[in-house]
Amino acid sequence: MATPNAHLRILLVIPAERRREITRQLQPLNAELVFADPCGQTEERIKEDEIFQVAILPATLNNTAWWKLWGMLGVLNKRPAILVYAREATFQLWSGVLESGGYDLIVEPFSDAEIRNAVRQAAESFEEQLSNGF
Repeated sequence: MATPNAHLRILLVIPAERRREITRQLQPLNAELVFADPCGQTEERIKEDEIFQVAILPATLNNTAWWKLWGMLGVLNKRPAILVYAREATFQLWSGVLESGGYDLIVEPFSDAEIRNAVRQAAESFEEQLSNGF
């Protein structure tokens, strides 16, 4: 990351049964992981004054939940780099993520190296955006 001493915080909107595995995969990053359930409690986890460098969201949310979550992330003081995960990547989904302002689409199942690299690159993008005044 651009600032090596920066504290990396990641918002993960993932089902409870996946939390142990994703925690193991991201452990080498020494990040603070903030979990939210895709079916609720997300509003409780996102406060306007908080900073998340990266948010990891499922592509499987229904349209209402998706846009509500996207809207909550959009009003944060500093909008995180958003990684969307899905079982398969289509051009339509990938381009939709990018056009909506997301950082990238990652395809499940992802290896330890793939998820860590995606998070590192997204965090670097976040830091770059900050340094450019966005």
